[in-house]
Amino acid sequence: MDDEHLPLPPVRCLSKEQAALYLGIGVTLLAQLDVPHVRFGRRCVYDRLDLDAWLEDHKGERRRAGKEDTWPVLKASTGDRIPVTGGSTRRSPTAKEYAKALGLKNEVKPKRC
Repeated sequence: MDDEHLPLPPVRCLSKEQAALYLGIGVTLLAQLDVPHVRFGRRCVYDRLDLDAWLEDHKGERRRAGKEDTWPVLKASTGDRIPVTGGSTRRSPTAKEYAKALGLKNEVKPKRC
């Protein structure tokens, strides 16, 4: 056999920057996503096979909102009676008695049309 040099196989372990580039994301997001990595002392490397497996699992977990699922229909938001709030509430008889005790005028205002 000749003592020729064979070509080296493609690199399987990637640095942080290479792994982020491989996934198409930034280095900061790579750190936030808890992507599996291997530690060699202080050095942290990412295996291509682990990155591919993680990406497949991540795609299964996170689906696009509103594309596959429909929003729940609540009766209160589609046809139920609207609750009375704000200025449309009736004054309680207690408020009328309180105004009378303070000596305030308690006029009945005509309704607007």
